[in-house]
Amino acid sequence: MKKIIFSLAVALLTVTGANAQKQEGGEHNLEVQFAPLGGSPISVNGIRYRMFLSESGALRVNLLMNGDKTQTVRAQQTKVPGSDGKTVVIPELYDTEANRSIGIGVGYEMHFAGTDRLSPYAGAQLYFITGKSTLTREFHNANNADDTSKPENFQTWEMERIQGTSTFGLGLVLGTDFYFADHFYLGAELGLGFQSTKYKDSETAASNADAWKYSAEAQGDTDFNDQAVWNEEATAVEYNTIIGDGSGNYKESAWGVTFQPTLRLGWLFN
Repeated sequence: MKKIIFSLAVALLTVTGANAQKQEGGEHNLEVQFAPLGGSPISVNGIRYRMFLSESGALRVNLLMNGDKTQTVRAQQTKVPGSDGKTVVIPELYDTEANRSIGIGVGYEMHFAGTDRLSPYAGAQLYFITGKSTLTREFHNANNADDTSKPENFQTWEMERIQGTSTFGLGLVLGTDFYFADHFYLGAELGLGFQSTKYKDSETAASNADAWKYSAEAQGDTDFNDQAVWNEEATAVEYNTIIGDGSGNYKESAWGVTFQPTLRLGWLFN
């Protein structure tokens, strides 16, 4: 598949005319990422929209959207004898990890004369991204003192940890668009950028507070940063506030040269 797409790209670059039409002002623009030699030749990690105010100036808006979810088996199904001697099936237990991020970036581009088919530009942009990662872990045990030796009365319940982040960034960009056909182009971009990320307080919750009290495994689970604890009377579960992700990180920042590893495949329309 990627050989076909790569061949098509080469053909488009070689057979199109020398005067492919580029922006003149008043057009709108959408684009996707294009990696002809990669495992996923065409990908959409976000949407970039541009509005050309003139032949030499354009507003740009980036919408960023990413998400994934992975479920793994942390404990296989087992069979144990119940308090009445009958066999009890302990179900398989799962870990579920989910991540998502949503962001928006706004900026301005100044395009230079270039050639009939080449439109180089410089610009600046600001962006903001909010992210959330969630770990959900299943446990199976009694939820009262009478049932601790009665597997047939055990219940499956969950602990959940939510970690949020917010990122602010700004940067200067240099790029170029090469028009291989009227209103269609391939582009590349690099720049110099700065970003700062803040880790929000980690939140933990147990779906069954009574079951938590009777589970040594859940109480000692370090993935949840020891947030679930006994209250002073040791009669109920309470939750500590953990700043950041529990590792000590609260904020981090970075700056440097940025480079988009894929080509940009774009389309102009009125």
